[in-house]
Amino acid sequence: MSSTAPVHALTAKYFPRAIVSLRWAAIAFALLGAIFLAPAAWGASGPMFQGGTGTASDPYLVADANQLCRFRDAVNDGNDFAGKTVKLAEDIDLAHVEWTPIGAGTRKGSGAASGSTPFAGTFDGAGHKVSGLSITTSPDADFVVGLFGIVKGGTVRDVVLDGVAIDVPGSELAGGAVGLLIDDGTVSGVSVSGSVSAHAGVGGVVGRMTLSGTISDCANSAAVTAMTGVGNVGGIVGAAYYTTDTGEMVIEGCTNTGTVKGTQAAGGIAGLCSAFVSECGNNGAVEAEHYSVGGVVGEQKNYGGIHHCTNSASVTCEDAGGYGCGGIAGWVRYDGAAPAYPASSAVPVTDNENSGEIHGGNDAGGIVGCFYNAGTVTGNTNTAPALTSSRFAGGIVGNLQNAPLDSLPSSVTEGIAVENNVSATPIEKISAPLRDPFAYDNTPADFTVRDNSAEWVASTNSLRYAVLQRAVDNAPDDGTVTLTADAADADSLSLADGRTVTLDLNGHNLAFAKAPGVAVNWGTFVVTGTGQVSAPATVAPAGTAPALFEVAGSSEKPAAVKLKGGSYNVDVEPYVASKYAELVRDQKDSAGKFSVLPAKEARADARAKVDADGETVYYESAKAARTAAAAEPGAKVTVLDDESDKPSAPDSPDDGSDADSDGDHGGNTGTATTPGSADGTAPATTPAAHEGDNTPGFLDLHGDGAATDTGSATGTTSGATTAATTAPRKTTIKPAGTVPQTGDPLWEALLSIGLLAIVSGAAVALARTRSKRTK
Repeated sequence: MSSTAPVHALTAKYFPRAIVSLRWAAIAFALLGAIFLAPAAWGASGPMFQGGTGTASDPYLVADANQLCRFRDAVNDGNDFAGKTVKLAEDIDLAHVEWTPIGAGTRKGSGAASGSTPFAGTFDGAGHKVSGLSITTSPDADFVVGLFGIVKGGTVRDVVLDGVAIDVPGSELAGGAVGLLIDDGTVSGVSVSGSVSAHAGVGGVVGRMTLSGTISDCANSAAVTAMTGVGNVGGIVGAAYYTTDTGEMVIEGCTNTGTVKGTQAAGGIAGLCSAFVSECGNNGAVEAEHYSVGGVVGEQKNYGGIHHCTNSASVTCEDAGGYGCGGIAGWVRYDGAAPAYPASSAVPVTDNENSGEIHGGNDAGGIVGCFYNAGTVTGNTNTAPALTSSRFAGGIVGNLQNAPLDSLPSSVTEGIAVENNVSATPIEKISAPLRDPFAYDNTPADFTVRDNSAEWVASTNSLRYAVLQRAVDNAPDDGTVTLTADAADADSLSLADGRTVTLDLNGHNLAFAKAPGVAVNWGTFVVTGTGQVSAPATVAPAGTAPALFEVAGSSEKPAAVKLKGGSYNVDVEPYVASKYAELVRDQKDSAGKFSVLPAKEARADARAKVDADGETVYYESAKAARTAAAAEPGAKVTVLDDESDKPSAPDSPDDGSDADSDGDHGGNTGTATTPGSADGTAPATTPAAHEGDNTPGFLDLHGDGAATDTGSATGTTSGATTAATTAPRKTTIKPAGTVPQTGDPLWEALLSIGLLAIVSGAAVALARTRSKRTK
C-alpha cells in the first residue's frame, strides 16, 4: 500500500465535513454582519410600528429606538398624528443617537413659526423609560429642543426620561420632554433626570408654555440652568406666559428636586409665569443673579395665581439691588401695556408653605419677595429659619409697592391684602434695614395688613385661621370653631349677627388679654371640650354676672352664652348649659378652678353641693361648699356619698373647735343598719354592734358599760378626724372558761389548726408503719 494511502483515506473521510464547516462559517459571518448593520438597513425599510391601528384602545406600538426614529421622521415630514395614539411597548435606549426632536420647528411670538411640524396626537409612554437622550446642537435661538419639539394641542404622558443630557447654549426653548407646549397641549406624568442647560427659556420638563395648556403630575430631578440672557428658568417649565380670553394655563401636582440656576426669573417650578400653579412642591435650591427668584415661581405676571404649594429649599438672589426674592414667589407684578396679556386679574397667593431660607437682594419675603399694586396673600405659612435682604424684608411679604398706575391693567383694581397668614420666623432672624414680622408696608393707605400671627390658632370649615375672631366671623351658623393651639393674650371675641357658634377648646388654653373675653350682643356662643379659659382677674359688682363674659341681647335680638365644657378662672355658673354643672376645684390657684362638666360627672367628682335659687354648684371641698353657702342667704349645703345626698348646715364661723382642719371629711348620719360614711363618699363596712350592758363574760375596756369600744349602736359619726376612717372592727376579749360561740373567728381558727395537726400526725404514723413492714 502506498505511503500516501492513509492521507488519501483521511482526506476522503474528512474533507466533505471541512467543506460543510466552511460553509457554516460563511453563513455565520453574514448573519453577524447583518446584525451589526441592522439599524442602518432597517431604518430605511423596517416597519414604523410594532403593531396597532392608532386608536386609543389599539394604539400604535413603538418597541425600539429604530421605530421611535421612524415615528419622529413621520411627524417631522408633516404627519401630526392628530386623533391618533402612539404608545411605547418597551424601554428605549437613545444612547447612540444624536436626537432631533419629534415635532421640529421654531417659535414665533406665542406660537409656532411657519414651516414647523408640531405633534398633535397622544404619546403614551406607559411608564417606560427612554434613556440616553442627548442634544448638543440647535440651529438658532428659537429652535425648539427636547424629546418633543412643539406639541400643539397634543398630549405627552407617562414617560420616564432617564439621564437626559441637553446642553444647547444658543437655544431659548429647551425642555427635557417638550420644547414648546401650545394650544391646550398637555404634558402629564413625565419625570426627568440628568441635566438641561440652555441660553434661556429652559425647564426640566417643558421649555415654554404659552396661552393655554396643562402640565400636571410631573417630576424633575435634573439640574436646570439658564446660562445668560433673560433667564426664564424653572424646575418644571422655564416660562408659562402670555394669556388669552379663551383659555388658561395650569401647572398642578408637580415636584422639583433639581437645582435651578439662572440670571433672572428663576423658580423651583416655573421661571416666568401667568399660569395657575397649585399643589406643587420644590426641594431644589433656586439661585439667580439679578431679580425675580422664587421657591415655586420666579415672577408671576398679570394673571394666574399660586395655591397650596410648598418650598423647602434655599432661595438666593446674588444681586444686592435685585428685586423680588421669596419663598413661594419672587416678584408679583403687572404690565398693563402689554398686548400679549388680554386676560389680566389680581393675583392671589394662597395657602402655601415655605420653610427654606431666603437670601434676597433688595427685598426678601417668606412667601413673596416683592408685590406690586394688586392681589391677595392669605392662608400662607412661613417657617424659614432666616430672611436676609439689603433693604426690605418681611415674614410674609418683603416689600409692598405701588408701581405707576399705567402699569396696572384696566381690569385690575388696585390694592393688596395681606391677611390671615402665619410667619414663625422671629423678628431677630429677619435681617434688613426695613423689616416687619409680616409685611413691610410702604403705603398703609393702599394696602391692608392684618390678622396675621406667629401660629395657626383655630380652624372652621376646613380652613385655618391665625386670629380667633376671624375664625368666629367665618364660621357658618351652627358651625364649630376648633382651637388648634394655645392662644395667649388673645383679643376679645364678639358675636353680634344672630348666629350660633360653638368654640371647641380641643385641649388647648385660651387666655384673653382683657375682660370681657367674649361679648355677645346677638346670637349664641357655646363652649365645649377641655381646656382653660381665662381673662385678667376682675371683681364683678355684687349681683352682676362674671366679668369673663358679657351678654347684652334684647327680645328682638336674643343673646346667650352656653357652657358645655372648659375650665375657667372665675365663677361661670350663670352660663352653664342645661344638663351641665359647675364643679369648683379644691385648689388655691384660680386658673381652671371652675370646671364645667356634664352634671353626672360633676356630681361623681364632688364632695358636696350647694343649691341656691334653683341652681346647683358642686365642690371638691365640703368646707369650700359650706363657706360659699354661708355667704349666700337661703343656700343649702349637701355633703355627698355614693348612695344619697343628705343636707348639712352651712359652716358657722371657724372658732377653732372643729377637729377637722380642712373640713373635707365630715361624714353623714349613721344608724345600726346603715352606718355613716367616714368622709361622705363611702359607707362604713362593719355594722354597728349591739348596745353594751356589762353582760357577764365581756370585758369593758373603757369603763363605760359598753360591750364594744365604739359607743352606742345608734351613735353617729362626726366631722372629727377619728370619723374620717372606716368604722373599726369590734373585738371582744373572753375570760378563761367561756364557752366559745359559733361563728367566733378566733375559735374557728383554733379548730382549723387542731384538725390540721390531727391529719398531719396520722399521715406520719402511717408512713412509719409502712417503713417497718418494708424492712
